Amino acid sequence: MTAVYYDAYLERFCGAVMEERAYAEIDLRGTFATEWRDRLVVYMAYILVCLENQANEDDLFTTKLKNYQKEFDRVLAQARVATPDAEGNILPMIGVPLERA
Repeated sequence: MTAVYYDAYLERFCGAVMEERAYAEIDLRGTFATEWRDRLVVYMAYILVCLENQANEDDLFTTKLKNYQKEFDRVLAQARVATPDAEGNILPMIGVPLERA
């Protein structure tokens, strides 16, 4: 295994096979800088573990799954913004001002 897992409970489920699956899932979503790819792999491994082990709607795996899916989505958005384009430029984050009528 190459990734560092910090969730002590889920870490024991994250073996080499799970990590390979997580890398494959991340690679399907795009090309990312190494540090971002490694962060995404950890979250994806946790998500895959939770999906495989959840037994019912209120168990620990389901709770962790909801939390890690939210965190994965947040980090994925950051990784996409921070990943250089074909010319090596990092795209700026675009903001849209919201106003009340």
